[in-house]
Amino acid sequence: MIAKIRRFPFLILGLAIGLMLLMPGPGRAQDGKKPLTLEGMISIKSVGTVALAPSAKMVAFDVTSVDWARNTFTSDVWLADVESGKCFAVTKGPDMNMGSAWSPDGKALTFLSTRRGKPQLFVFRPGLGEAEPLIEAPGGVQKYAWSPDGKTIAFLTPETPDKDQVKARESGFDASEIDATRPRSQMQIFDIAGKTTKPLVSGDFHIMGFSWSPDGSKLALVTSPKNVEHVTWDFQTLRVVNADGSGLMALDFPYYAAFTRRGEAVWSPDGRYLGLEVGDLKKPELHNHIIQLYDFKTGQVSNASGDTDHFLYNCRWAADGDGIYYVAYHLLNSQIFRLDLKTRTARQLTHFPQMEINAVSFAADGRTIAFSAGTPGWPQEIYIGDVNDPDKARRLTDLHPELAGTWLGETEEITWKSSDGLQISGNIVYPLGYVKGRSYPTVTLIHGGPAGNFNNSFAGNYYCPAQYFAGQGYLVYMPNVRGSIGWGSAFLRGDLRDWGGGDYRDLMSGLDGLIARGLADKDRLVVWGGSYGGYMTNWIVTQTTRFKAAHSEVSIANLQSLWAVSPIGRILFRQYFGKTPLEDPDIYRRLSPVTYAKNVKTPLLLTQNEKDERVTVEQALEFFRAVQTTGTPVELYIYPGESHGTMMPNHQLDKLRKTEAWFRKYLR
Repeated sequence: MIAKIRRFPFLILGLAIGLMLLMPGPGRAQDGKKPLTLEGMISIKSVGTVALAPSAKMVAFDVTSVDWARNTFTSDVWLADVESGKCFAVTKGPDMNMGSAWSPDGKALTFLSTRRGKPQLFVFRPGLGEAEPLIEAPGGVQKYAWSPDGKTIAFLTPETPDKDQVKARESGFDASEIDATRPRSQMQIFDIAGKTTKPLVSGDFHIMGFSWSPDGSKLALVTSPKNVEHVTWDFQTLRVVNADGSGLMALDFPYYAAFTRRGEAVWSPDGRYLGLEVGDLKKPELHNHIIQLYDFKTGQVSNASGDTDHFLYNCRWAADGDGIYYVAYHLLNSQIFRLDLKTRTARQLTHFPQMEINAVSFAADGRTIAFSAGTPGWPQEIYIGDVNDPDKARRLTDLHPELAGTWLGETEEITWKSSDGLQISGNIVYPLGYVKGRSYPTVTLIHGGPAGNFNNSFAGNYYCPAQYFAGQGYLVYMPNVRGSIGWGSAFLRGDLRDWGGGDYRDLMSGLDGLIARGLADKDRLVVWGGSYGGYMTNWIVTQTTRFKAAHSEVSIANLQSLWAVSPIGRILFRQYFGKTPLEDPDIYRRLSPVTYAKNVKTPLLLTQNEKDERVTVEQALEFFRAVQTTGTPVELYIYPGESHGTMMPNHQLDKLRKTEAWFRKYLR
């Protein structure tokens, strides 16, 4: 029996383990391109904020890259010239530089930078030298936005800690109260000409986000009583305040708050309406969200989305005032839509066959757009186009020249009927050296959520390492089981009170289809999932012995104990199960993998993050101890300093190496 639990006080930087699978296939592709290495995959750059200049002549965007020496990721601000396509970095690390925004006249580019410790606001004037500090707040700058006239900048900064409380903590009186608020974000105004800062509004609330009215006379604030994640998910109030700080009022604007996390309302061009992405109180809490409007003239609240059923984000009011643009997950892609406010229907504007569109930014003309997007065969790049014909958008950047010599596997969209006839979709990535008619060892990847998905983005990163495993000779299977986003609210709600039921059968029926096609080798199957995907991995190994090895990451094992220790878990379970463990203990017991731990025969690797407040360490430890009693090989590793996401590159590398070695060991 193998049963180990290890806690790492330092990083392991051993040699990468080469995967030698029981299959023919060259070490490199026929065209001489080499497959991704683990280090190469983690080093692929990603794009964050995109900011198109008002003139549409320049695009600013954030690029995140790895800093192996410091075991962190850094971000830099880049500029691309729209006409020539030439790009250059405005900043060059080793700090976080992000959150670019242009002044309304387009003469200045501002961004947040940690070069002086806490994030502060810097300004860069193209052609006029290096970036220089603009706003330095004692607690740092969290979010900011230029006023429409360009004379002031509103920004959020943490409230000043109580001096007596700070002194008491420094003296050892440092007990932490459960559910106590972290420092709340408060709003201040910076005057550009006078270079002065003053508080705008204060209250017994935390400001999550804000937006200026078109005439600059007001600001809309999305607030919550506490700066605690689960409170911001559950309790929000939309407020409006005058630009001089007077007239603060809470709007009569009720909604479900779980999907309203960015906190940025959108204003109609005439300032009469305010819109926000929210959960509709007239529908179940677990449902695709809508754009809800507040009419300042009548005080009425309305659903602008009508019967449109989209998981949407990144809203922007159209310049003509008659519509709202947004991005939504639609099947395996994310596309740009325009919501017609008169008919309350949405029209799809982009029709890219395989693409995930992310951040979208508009020029002052209201037509020219820039956006970041990735495809299954290539990571994120910047595109420029016209919102009236965005399918003709052209790629502006070439951010990944190092991949020109890298083999990347072909991605195929697949659909199949589950055991009850429900149509399910997903992607597979073909292995290096694929030969038709030959079956291959198969990695099943399971996304988090359940309200997540695998889409047509680039599947070559830590959170979806399909391209890496394909390069090592695996067929990679990525199913979107019921409960995933992109197929409407009925599909999203398809696993209510049924975790491990229909979703499990969806996954297994798709895998059976790949075996029937002769693609997947039924005797060489492995599985890896994280968060809800970790729950599913734990569930799978209690229900079947078909997999030779499994890796369950930041995973759920005991629904009842998670309800007690995870505030986010309580919200999630309210949405999916409808009752607490006190009201319905049976469903929490029946759907918990730990209940069936005695059935586990599959060698199981568990990894958990020390500071994860969503899925706490005890979940992995409970399952580890239970499986340990069966004699089945099981190992548990705990990674210090990490929360729900694994953010340190050496931890990502170590998890991937361990996963690769675990699979290789039990596929022999």
